[in-house]
Amino acid sequence: MIRKLSILCLSILFCGSVAWAADSAGNRKDQTVRLGMKTGLHVFYLVSTPFVLEFPGEDFTFGLVYGSGDFTTTQTSTSYSSSSGGYSSVTVTDTWKFTTSELTGRYYIGNSFNIPFGVAMYNIHKDDFKYQDLDTTSSTYREITYWDLDYKITQLNLGIGNEWTYDWGGYLGIDWFQGGAKLSDKVSVKQTSGSVSSTSKTGAEKESTDISAFAGVLIFTFGFGF
Repeated sequence: MIRKLSILCLSILFCGSVAWAADSAGNRKDQTVRLGMKTGLHVFYLVSTPFVLEFPGEDFTFGLVYGSGDFTTTQTSTSYSSSSGGYSSVTVTDTWKFTTSELTGRYYIGNSFNIPFGVAMYNIHKDDFKYQDLDTTSSTYREITYWDLDYKITQLNLGIGNEWTYDWGGYLGIDWFQGGAKLSDKVSVKQTSGSVSSTSKTGAEKESTDISAFAGVLIFTFGFGF
Protein backbone atom coordinates (compact mmCIF):
# COMPACT_ATOMS: atom_id res chain seq x y z
CA MET A 1 0.00 0.00 0.00
CA ILE A 2 2.81 2.44 0.88
CA ARG A 3 4.49 1.74 -2.45
CA LYS A 4 1.26 2.43 -4.36
CA LEU A 5 0.65 5.68 -2.45
CA SER A 6 4.20 6.77 -3.25
CA ILE A 7 3.56 6.04 -6.92
CA LEU A 8 0.41 8.17 -6.88
CA CYS A 9 2.15 11.13 -5.20
CA LEU A 10 5.09 10.99 -7.59
CA SER A 11 2.75 10.81 -10.58
CA ILE A 12 0.93 13.96 -9.43
CA LEU A 13 4.27 15.71 -8.94
CA PHE A 14 5.45 14.76 -12.42
CA CYS A 15 2.16 15.79 -14.04
CA GLY A 16 2.46 19.24 -12.52
CA SER A 17 5.85 19.92 -14.10
CA VAL A 18 5.11 19.44 -17.81
CA ALA A 19 6.46 22.95 -18.44
CA TRP A 20 9.95 21.62 -17.65
CA ALA A 21 9.66 19.11 -20.51
CA ALA A 22 9.29 21.50 -23.44
CA ASP A 23 12.25 19.82 -25.16
CA SER A 24 11.59 16.18 -24.27
CA ALA A 25 13.32 14.93 -27.44
CA GLY A 26 16.52 16.81 -26.64
CA ASN A 27 16.44 15.84 -22.96
CA ARG A 28 16.08 12.11 -23.59
CA LYS A 29 18.75 12.30 -26.32
CA ASP A 30 21.19 13.51 -23.66
CA GLN A 31 20.45 10.55 -21.38
CA THR A 32 22.20 7.18 -21.54
CA VAL A 33 20.12 5.07 -19.17
CA ARG A 34 17.12 5.56 -16.93
CA LEU A 35 15.43 3.70 -14.09
CA GLY A 36 11.77 3.78 -13.21
CA MET A 37 8.56 2.01 -12.25
CA LYS A 38 5.35 1.13 -14.05
CA THR A 39 1.72 1.01 -12.92
CA GLY A 40 -1.76 1.73 -14.24
CA LEU A 41 -5.09 0.15 -15.11
CA HIS A 42 -3.60 -3.17 -16.17
CA VAL A 43 -3.97 -6.22 -13.95
CA PHE A 44 -0.29 -7.22 -14.09
CA TYR A 45 1.05 -3.70 -13.52
CA LEU A 46 -1.33 -3.11 -10.62
CA VAL A 47 -0.31 -6.31 -8.86
CA SER A 48 3.40 -6.54 -9.69
CA THR A 49 4.33 -2.80 -9.95
CA PRO A 50 7.36 -3.70 -12.11
CA PHE A 51 10.69 -1.90 -12.32
CA VAL A 52 11.87 -0.43 -15.61
CA LEU A 53 15.37 -0.19 -17.12
CA GLU A 54 15.48 1.85 -20.34
CA PHE A 55 17.97 3.13 -22.88
CA PRO A 56 16.47 6.35 -24.26
CA GLY A 57 17.04 8.06 -27.59
CA GLU A 58 15.64 10.87 -29.67
CA ASP A 59 13.59 8.60 -31.97
CA PHE A 60 13.54 5.25 -30.15
CA THR A 61 13.72 4.02 -26.56
CA PHE A 62 14.26 0.36 -25.66
CA GLY A 63 13.91 -1.22 -22.25
CA LEU A 64 13.40 -4.14 -19.88
CA VAL A 65 10.51 -4.49 -17.43
CA TYR A 66 10.32 -6.93 -14.52
CA GLY A 67 8.34 -7.26 -11.32
CA SER A 68 6.23 -9.62 -9.22
CA GLY A 69 3.55 -9.32 -6.57
CA ASP A 70 0.82 -11.24 -4.78
CA PHE A 71 -2.92 -11.03 -5.36
CA THR A 72 -5.08 -12.40 -2.53
CA THR A 73 -8.66 -13.63 -2.84
CA THR A 74 -10.98 -14.68 -0.02
CA GLN A 75 -14.01 -16.96 -0.27
CA THR A 76 -16.47 -17.78 2.51
CA SER A 77 -18.83 -20.76 2.28
CA THR A 78 -21.63 -21.74 4.67
CA SER A 79 -22.82 -25.31 5.26
CA TYR A 80 -25.46 -26.92 7.45
CA SER A 81 -24.51 -29.65 9.91
CA SER A 82 -27.27 -32.13 10.70
CA SER A 83 -25.39 -33.42 13.76
CA SER A 84 -25.14 -30.03 15.44
CA GLY A 85 -28.27 -28.62 13.90
CA GLY A 86 -26.60 -25.38 12.91
CA TYR A 87 -24.67 -23.58 10.19
CA SER A 88 -20.91 -23.18 10.04
CA SER A 89 -18.79 -20.88 7.90
CA VAL A 90 -15.41 -21.64 6.37
CA THR A 91 -13.19 -18.90 4.95
CA VAL A 92 -10.52 -19.84 2.40
CA THR A 93 -7.77 -17.42 1.40
CA ASP A 94 -5.89 -17.97 -1.85
CA THR A 95 -2.69 -16.19 -2.90
CA TRP A 96 -1.83 -15.84 -6.59
CA LYS A 97 1.63 -14.66 -7.63
CA PHE A 98 1.73 -12.39 -10.71
CA THR A 99 5.03 -11.92 -12.57
CA THR A 100 5.66 -9.39 -15.34
CA SER A 101 8.55 -9.67 -17.84
CA GLU A 102 8.71 -7.42 -20.90
CA LEU A 103 10.99 -6.29 -23.69
CA THR A 104 9.73 -2.83 -24.62
CA GLY A 105 10.27 -0.11 -27.18
CA ARG A 106 8.91 3.32 -28.08
CA TYR A 107 8.87 5.08 -31.41
CA TYR A 108 8.51 8.84 -31.00
CA ILE A 109 6.44 10.92 -33.37
CA GLY A 110 7.44 14.43 -32.43
CA ASN A 111 8.44 15.70 -29.02
CA SER A 112 6.42 13.45 -26.68
CA PHE A 113 3.79 11.50 -28.65
CA ASN A 114 4.91 7.91 -29.21
CA ILE A 115 3.93 4.38 -30.16
CA PRO A 116 4.85 1.91 -27.37
CA PHE A 117 5.42 -1.69 -28.46
CA GLY A 118 7.02 -4.86 -27.17
CA VAL A 119 6.87 -8.52 -26.22
CA ALA A 120 5.43 -9.48 -22.83
CA MET A 121 5.68 -12.68 -20.84
CA TYR A 122 3.13 -12.84 -18.02
CA ASN A 123 2.92 -15.60 -15.42
CA ILE A 124 0.34 -16.47 -12.75
CA HIS A 125 1.43 -18.99 -10.11
CA LYS A 126 -0.70 -20.69 -7.45
CA ASP A 127 0.53 -23.06 -4.75
CA ASP A 128 -1.77 -25.89 -3.66
CA PHE A 129 -4.44 -25.37 -6.30
CA LYS A 130 -7.41 -27.53 -5.28
CA TYR A 131 -8.99 -29.77 -7.91
CA GLN A 132 -11.91 -32.12 -7.28
CA ASP A 133 -12.79 -34.36 -10.21
CA LEU A 134 -16.48 -34.92 -10.96
CA ASP A 135 -17.63 -38.42 -11.91
CA THR A 136 -20.24 -37.66 -14.55
CA THR A 137 -21.75 -41.17 -14.42
CA SER A 138 -22.66 -40.99 -10.72
CA SER A 139 -22.63 -37.17 -10.26
CA THR A 140 -20.27 -37.56 -7.32
CA TYR A 141 -16.86 -36.05 -6.67
CA ARG A 142 -13.75 -38.18 -6.59
CA GLU A 143 -10.76 -37.60 -4.32
CA ILE A 144 -9.46 -34.05 -3.98
CA THR A 145 -5.97 -33.44 -5.38
CA TYR A 146 -3.68 -30.44 -4.91
CA TRP A 147 -1.36 -28.97 -7.52
CA ASP A 148 1.17 -26.20 -8.01
CA LEU A 149 -0.26 -24.34 -11.00
CA ASP A 150 1.42 -22.03 -13.51
CA TYR A 151 -0.31 -20.11 -16.28
CA LYS A 152 2.07 -18.50 -18.79
CA ILE A 153 1.14 -16.25 -21.68
CA THR A 154 3.35 -14.59 -24.29
CA GLN A 155 1.89 -11.67 -26.22
CA LEU A 156 2.70 -8.66 -28.38
CA ASN A 157 1.86 -5.22 -26.96
CA LEU A 158 1.04 -2.09 -28.96
CA GLY A 159 -0.40 1.23 -27.86
CA ILE A 160 -0.39 5.02 -28.04
CA GLY A 161 1.00 7.42 -25.47
CA ASN A 162 2.93 10.50 -24.50
CA GLU A 163 6.20 10.73 -22.63
CA TRP A 164 7.80 13.82 -21.17
CA THR A 165 11.48 14.00 -20.22
CA TYR A 166 12.26 16.89 -17.90
CA ASP A 167 15.21 19.26 -17.80
CA TRP A 168 16.17 17.97 -14.35
CA GLY A 169 16.36 14.31 -15.49
CA GLY A 170 12.99 12.89 -14.52
CA TYR A 171 10.53 11.44 -17.01
CA LEU A 172 6.84 10.54 -17.10
CA GLY A 173 5.11 8.36 -19.68
CA ILE A 174 1.36 7.86 -20.01
CA ASP A 175 0.15 5.14 -22.33
CA TRP A 176 -3.45 6.08 -22.99
CA PHE A 177 -4.21 2.61 -24.32
CA GLN A 178 -2.24 -0.63 -24.62
CA GLY A 179 -3.63 -3.60 -26.53
CA GLY A 180 -2.23 -7.07 -26.93
CA ALA A 181 -2.16 -10.03 -29.31
CA LYS A 182 -1.66 -13.49 -27.78
CA LEU A 183 1.20 -15.50 -29.27
CA SER A 184 0.97 -18.53 -26.99
CA ASP A 185 -0.18 -19.65 -23.56
CA LYS A 186 0.17 -22.76 -21.43
CA VAL A 187 -1.00 -24.21 -18.14
CA SER A 188 1.43 -26.51 -16.33
CA VAL A 189 0.80 -28.35 -13.05
CA LYS A 190 2.80 -30.30 -10.47
CA GLN A 191 1.01 -32.54 -7.99
CA THR A 192 1.61 -31.82 -4.29
CA SER A 193 -0.89 -34.21 -2.63
CA GLY A 194 -3.69 -36.67 -3.39
CA SER A 195 -3.84 -39.65 -5.73
CA VAL A 196 -3.01 -38.66 -9.27
CA SER A 197 -4.89 -40.00 -12.26
CA SER A 198 -4.92 -39.13 -15.92
CA THR A 199 -8.36 -37.57 -15.46
CA SER A 200 -7.40 -35.39 -12.50
CA LYS A 201 -4.17 -34.24 -14.16
CA THR A 202 -5.96 -33.37 -17.40
CA GLY A 203 -8.61 -31.49 -15.48
CA ALA A 204 -6.09 -29.58 -13.38
CA GLU A 205 -4.06 -28.41 -16.38
CA LYS A 206 -7.00 -27.82 -18.70
CA GLU A 207 -6.20 -24.75 -20.77
CA SER A 208 -8.80 -22.02 -21.02
CA THR A 209 -8.89 -20.83 -24.60
CA ASP A 210 -11.22 -18.04 -23.45
CA ILE A 211 -8.30 -16.08 -21.94
CA SER A 212 -7.36 -13.27 -24.31
CA ALA A 213 -4.27 -11.10 -24.33
CA PHE A 214 -4.09 -8.63 -21.45
CA ALA A 215 -4.75 -4.95 -22.18
CA GLY A 216 -4.80 -1.73 -20.18
CA VAL A 217 -5.40 2.01 -20.13
CA LEU A 218 -3.76 4.96 -18.36
CA ILE A 219 -0.47 3.15 -17.82
CA PHE A 220 2.12 5.32 -16.04
CA THR A 221 5.88 4.91 -16.35
CA PHE A 222 8.09 7.29 -14.41
CA GLY A 223 11.61 7.55 -13.10
CA PHE A 224 14.95 9.30 -13.54
CA GLY A 225 17.56 9.28 -16.30
CA PHE A 226 21.32 9.67 -16.26
